[in-house]
Order: sequence, then C-alpha cells, then structure tokens
Amino acid sequence: MAHYYSLGEIPHKRHTQFRKPDGTLYSEELFSTEGFSYNYSLLYHLYPPTKIIKSEEPGM
Repeated sequence: MAHYYSLGEIPHKRHTQFRKPDGTLYSEELFSTEGFSYNYSLLYHLYPPTKIIKSEEPGM
C-alpha cells in the first residue's frame, strides 16, 4: 500500500502547474534510485535544481 508524507504546501494533484504566490512556477523533480516501480519522491523547488555543466566519459 502506498504511503505519503508531505511537508509544506503541495498542489492538489501531481504533475500540474504549481505556482508561487508571485505567479511564477515551482520546479518539479521526480527523484528515485530504483525507477518508477519502487519508492520515489516528487519534489518541488523554489529554484530549478542544479544544472549539469559538463559531462565526460569515466576515466580508466
């Protein structure tokens, strides 16, 4: 059975436009370590999560 925990203000349903008091959008992030079949968190941020600036192949 699903269990939910919320902290702070959240939208009435998931994956919808959720606006700050000034009218701008919160940034939505779906976080999981095992994919959609396991536990995941839907996070709303005041500012977008950190962007990836550079990506390289791993060294051997």
